[in-house]
Parts: sequence; C-alpha cells; structure tokens
Amino acid sequence: MGAALAFLALVVLGGAAGFAGGLWVAARRRAVATPLPVPAPLRTVAPPRPTLNPVQVLRGEDLIALAERDARELTEELLPFLVDVSRQHGASEVTLWRDVGGDAATLEIVAWTGEGLPPSGAAWGTAPERALVAWSAAEQMVGFERRDGEPRLAICPVRFASGEPAGALVLSAVDKFITPRDALRDWLPRHAAQVGRLVSLFSTRNEVARQSRFTRALLRIARDLQKAHEPGTLELSLCGYAVEVTGGEFAMLLRWDAAQKAGRVASFSERTPYALRESAVTTASVAGAACVEGTPAFWEDARFLAERGGLLREDDGGIVAGSMAVLPMMRGSDCIGALVVGSSIPGVLRALEIRNGSVLSALAVNALEAAWELAETSRRSRTDALTGLWNRRHFDEQLERELAETDRYGGTCALVICDIDFFKKVNDTYGHDAGDVVLQQVAAVLRDGVRTVDICARLGGEELALILPKTAHEGAVELAERLRQRLEAMTVAYAGVTIRVTVSMGVAIYQPGSDAKGGLFKRADENLYAAKGQGRNRVVS
Repeated sequence: MGAALAFLALVVLGGAAGFAGGLWVAARRRAVATPLPVPAPLRTVAPPRPTLNPVQVLRGEDLIALAERDARELTEELLPFLVDVSRQHGASEVTLWRDVGGDAATLEIVAWTGEGLPPSGAAWGTAPERALVAWSAAEQMVGFERRDGEPRLAICPVRFASGEPAGALVLSAVDKFITPRDALRDWLPRHAAQVGRLVSLFSTRNEVARQSRFTRALLRIARDLQKAHEPGTLELSLCGYAVEVTGGEFAMLLRWDAAQKAGRVASFSERTPYALRESAVTTASVAGAACVEGTPAFWEDARFLAERGGLLREDDGGIVAGSMAVLPMMRGSDCIGALVVGSSIPGVLRALEIRNGSVLSALAVNALEAAWELAETSRRSRTDALTGLWNRRHFDEQLERELAETDRYGGTCALVICDIDFFKKVNDTYGHDAGDVVLQQVAAVLRDGVRTVDICARLGGEELALILPKTAHEGAVELAERLRQRLEAMTVAYAGVTIRVTVSMGVAIYQPGSDAKGGLFKRADENLYAAKGQGRNRVVS
C-alpha cells in the first residue's frame, strides 16, 4: 500500500509540475510586450509516440526513439525561459548544456535560443570556449570570457533539484551584455537554479510516463497468460515471454515440490539444450539451490557454474559459457517453480532484463498455480488410486479419440487387454493386501514398458489395457510378448513369501473402415479369453 501511495504521489507531482509549468510559460509570454530582436527559435511539433508491443517496452527497444522525442520536448519546455533570460541581459544567444555521459567531456547542447535544432557540442564555438564550458561544469564555478575588458561569454553550472551536476547555462553576447558583470554574476546562479528545477520536473514527468508504459506492458502480458488455462499452453507461453523480455536464447520452466525438495522441467523454449530438456531438478544443483532458498540467482558470465555442480542435476555439467539466471516463483514462503533463462554469450543478460524476468515470474504465479491445481484435480479424477494408471473413464475417452485420429489420418491403432492369471487365488492365499502389491508391480512393468504416447489403464479388478497409437499388428504383438516375458520373470515379495505372476493378453488392431469402432474392444477381449482357454500366460491376436 505504501508503494502504491508513493507512486500515486509521483503521478500527482508530475501532473502538478506540468500544469504549473504551463501557467509559467503562458505568463512569461503575456509579459513580453516589445521583444528585442532575438532570432525566433524554430518550433517543431514532435510526432506522437508509437504504440509498441509489451515486449518492446519491457526490453527498452523504444529507448532511442523516446529519448529523441524527450530531447525535443525538453527544448520546447525550456525555450520560453531561455528567451526571457536572453532579453533580460541582452544576450544574442543562450545555450543550455547537459552532461549526457557522466563527465564534462560528454556535455551536449540540449536547448538554445538560436534557429533550428541545437548544434552538437563539438560544433559550437571555438575550442577554448568549449573548454571553458567544460571547466565551469566540472568545477561548479561561474566563468567569463572577456573581450576588450567586457565579458562576451557568461557560463554558470547547472544542477538538478536533487543536487547532482547537470551541465551549464551559457550566455553569449555579440558585443557586451546590458547587465553589468557583477550583477550578471549574481543573476546567473538564479537562472541556473530555475533551469535545474524545470529539467528535474520534466525528467520526473518522463519517469512517471515510463513507469506507466512499463506497467501497461506487464498488464497486457498478465492478461495474455491468464487466458491460457491449459497448463501446457500456459507453460510454453511463459517460456516464450521469458526469452523475449530478457533477450536470452532459451528459457525453461521448472516445477518444484517444496515438501519433497525436488523438481522437474515442466516446459522449455525451442533453443533449450537437449541435455536440459527432460530432466529432474535436485537440491544439489544450481537451480535446485535457488528454489530451496527462494532467491534469484544471476550470472552475467556463467563459465564457472560447472565448478559448482550441475545446473539442474549434479551430473549435468552445468552451462560452461554464457549468461544464466534462475528466477524462483514464490507462493508466500514456498517455491512452486522457477524460470531458468540462458544465453551462450556472456553479458547478454543484464540487470534490466533480469528484473523483467523476475516481474514476469511473479505475475505468472497465480495463473500457473491455478492451472497446475486444476490439472492435478483432473488427473486424480482420471487415475486409478491403487496402481497410478489411468482409470476406465480416461481409457474410454482416449480410445475414442485415438480411433477418431486413425480414421482422420490413416494408419492403425492397437489395443491390448491384459488379465493377471489366477489373481483370485493370490487374494485367497495371501490376502488382499498381497493382491494389491501384485497389481501395483504389474502396473509398474506395463507403464515402464510402453511409450509416452501410449495409454496404460486399469479397467477394473485385475484387468488392465494398453492403447497403442500408430502401431501395426506385428509391433503390438511383439510389445505384448516382451511385457509378458518380463512379468513371467518377475517375482513379488510380500510378507516373507515370493509370489510368481503371469498374465494373459489379447491383441486387436483397428484400421479405418475395417469394422465398427465398438468391435475393437470386443475382438481384443475375445482374444484375451482365447489366451486363457489355451492355458494362460500367452498372447493371442
């Protein structure tokens, strides 16, 4: 709340400054009744600021265009005051110099009462005159250049309202000033102080505008992320935005379990190194340590990271070159994940870009946590609690979807139905707890033996099934036989006894137009019963 009030106060201050400045300029213009013959300054109307996308704003890609616009606007704001100063003292020209690089050697003209745009600092006057301006700004002393005993140049250092050096105010005379030298020495600091105040107010207004653009850009990205309710889409979008707003080559989204102190890579951008894409995240790694501590970690030069272990695991070798940042995503005191941003070139990631990435990760926490929780709730509703396999509801939906995909794109889809042999005898002999252990270990063998695109489900009781997309008859039978042999060789240890397990399997293949979709399950089930009738522990297709 304090930060919000401070920001509101800054906005009010900027608005008040602009309003007061407008009244001052209008009053000055009305007060000039008979102007002296001073060259009229060239008035230029700055074009409207372009509408930029949020990524351009956050990365500061509009800085050059905006700086040029600000320079023109500053000249417009200061000209009435500088013209008034020139008339008061009979100056032929008044020039405002500003330090643009941190030392007197980088003074440039930002406003003047001459015609056209201000000249460059290097093109103004003579070398001794430019040296006198630099000396006055550096030493913070009023200086004069005389001709025939009369000052022809009068120079006074200028400071911003906060006190830091800003530059110099220079008055030039063709012959001599109408104000005596001693009086001019008294007047110059007053004029310089007023210029400093005007420039400070102008800078404050621009800073408020910059913060407003930054805030609007972040709000647009936050709205975009909020629209992506599906976790995969949201994760991928977040990685893409992380690359864009930081300028990194790649980004990864880590999902972190604070209770287990372990995590995994949830998503990654296109140019992420392959060694890091499918990875667990351990506490001994650089990224894991940042998640445990909840503190961002940033290296402009990441070559030494290999000495600290791995980036995601102790044995992944880290990133041996480039820039790297790990930005934890915090929910209160707990870390739910992190954005990892990297580049193969040292120095690419800088403080501004890392700030953008940190703000992005903070904005995404709510949307990401909600998407993950909804996905987890959906997963639990479709998962068999005992085995961890998909349940019958999910199996039916996926079978219908895969058969529709086969109809659309062609190819074949295989279905394998498995039944544990003599499972009732296991329950009767060793108890239902032993039967549960047998089911769990059989499920683990099936789950570990198939591809990530395959669906492994428990249909009910001791009956399990596999949906194998884009799989021909020969491949399905070969996989089923390999799994049957693996289960036959397995023993289940429970309560000091060893239980042998075998399964019977029925295989059926679906081809577009071969029969009705409902016939696939029926044929696989008939083949399963044929396997049992032929003595069990076999595959029938």
